Amino acid sequence: MNLAPIVLFVYNRPWHTEQTLNALALNNLADKSVLYIYCDGPKKDASEEDLKKINEINQLVKSKQWCKEVIVIENDINLGLANSVIKGVTEVIEKHGRVIVLEDDIITGAYFLKFMNDGLNLYKDEKEVFGVSGLKFPSSSVIKKSTYFLPIMSSWGYGTWVDRWNKINFDGNELLDIVKSKKIENQLDFGTIKYYKMLKDQTLGKNDSWAVRFYVSMFLQKGVFLYPNITLLKNIGLDGTGVHCNNDSELLFPVDMQTDVDVKIVKQKVMLDSKIVKSFTNLYPDSKKNKSKEFKNKLSKFIAPELKAYIKRKLNLKTSKSVSEFDRLKLVPRYVKTSAIIHGKELQIPDSVSFLFMYDEIFKTEIYKFKTKNKSPYIIDGGANIGLASIYFKQLYPSAEIVAFEPDPFIFDVLEANIKSHSLDDVKLINKGLWNENTRLNFQSEGADAGILETYNKSSDKANSKSVPMTSLRPYIKSKVDLLKLDIEGAETVVLKDIAEDLDKVDRIFVEYHSFVGQQQTLNELINILTEAKFRIYMSIPGNDALKSPFMGLSNYNNMDFQLNIFGFKQDCN
Repeated sequence: MNLAPIVLFVYNRPWHTEQTLNALALNNLADKSVLYIYCDGPKKDASEEDLKKINEINQLVKSKQWCKEVIVIENDINLGLANSVIKGVTEVIEKHGRVIVLEDDIITGAYFLKFMNDGLNLYKDEKEVFGVSGLKFPSSSVIKKSTYFLPIMSSWGYGTWVDRWNKINFDGNELLDIVKSKKIENQLDFGTIKYYKMLKDQTLGKNDSWAVRFYVSMFLQKGVFLYPNITLLKNIGLDGTGVHCNNDSELLFPVDMQTDVDVKIVKQKVMLDSKIVKSFTNLYPDSKKNKSKEFKNKLSKFIAPELKAYIKRKLNLKTSKSVSEFDRLKLVPRYVKTSAIIHGKELQIPDSVSFLFMYDEIFKTEIYKFKTKNKSPYIIDGGANIGLASIYFKQLYPSAEIVAFEPDPFIFDVLEANIKSHSLDDVKLINKGLWNENTRLNFQSEGADAGILETYNKSSDKANSKSVPMTSLRPYIKSKVDLLKLDIEGAETVVLKDIAEDLDKVDRIFVEYHSFVGQQQTLNELINILTEAKFRIYMSIPGNDALKSPFMGLSNYNNMDFQLNIFGFKQDCN
């Protein structure tokens, strides 16, 4: 077989690049293929962090024999993605006649290279076929044929030939003029993929897409792409780090890569099957207000407000050491215990999604930040979970004295390990829940940050129920408390009633209020307790995820239909 060379374009994403290369090396034809790696150079205003990442990339690509032969091309200046691709593909394809192209966030299955080479060999003389892709777009019906043609191209792992590549006009303004002169603007769009807008935006400098120019050139020549009926690759760059993809992009491409499936290509007549094309164009119909949005709205009722808020936001981390760890954690499934090096220290993490939200809220948004003249503030961390708040408080005030309560035995073990790994002094850990007396109550363990007393969720899974010790806070408020944090999943009103007479000793208080389905709301009682203790009140909804139309129904998560962050502070507490 005449194997096509592989061209990989990389820039400043070491973790993504390493995943891409590791997967490529596992392909069954990798040891027989030539790999060209184009490393883009730094921008003129590149930060030290960017320079460090680029240097890390350059070392990474040379660290292993990823394929039979590896040729690395390092650019001294930054060409940008589009110019890098156009220049690099042109150089390699002129030499070899064909090429397989990857970017630094494409994970490939074991038979990706075989499928691509089979397609490039079988259709090399069919001039209307402009390329082969390893991606399967989501479809509204099952595609029975192993391969089929679509009138669109995909830039996520594709192959093409020199004569087809040379037919592409990369001048966006010329293409736009042709489209307008032919009055075919609306014909460019495919389903809800707005190619005409993408082309206009490219000419205006709003995007730097070479792919839309490839597509429009192909469209004008009535070209097609060959696709498999299962996807042989996955894009891991839909996390906000990519040039043209953001977190929402994954909602349009919820693909499950087939890692070990060999898709057989049987050569067929090059023609479009109208039923197959329709199954793709009808997936997100405009006329039906987007069924995917309707599905997401239904699904959102079962997702915690905090997690929905996290999904909507991007982490804007400042330390290069942490970035790869955070990107890796985004790929870890829920409730799979893992660990990560954050701020130079190891953290045990029982659930990646809840951790990422809590980290963003505590360390980035800094919802617990406060100022005090007391160099050794006394802090009570009620509902300590895995210890992020306590760790933050010790970073804010290294001499702080902290008492941290956590009732979940499993989570408490993680809390203990994290406090120990950070070598934190003056943090007293208590494996108890907070209540209005010393007793034992049944507790439902969730495995992350949503463990709850059975009192508040009697319909939950009894298999995860266990009896845990509870304690009153009164013995712990004998002296001034600089900050009292109560994130105790429903027990907050009971606890505040118990310590109401002691709140004169508390300068600042944070309470996460929980409202439970079918149970009496106690927000008025809670507010009365705080105002009588002379706290000034501020409130916010966790993650700012307020329902736009609450009269249409409330979301229900963990038997809760409403949560509220309440901040109380006294005017003379500084």
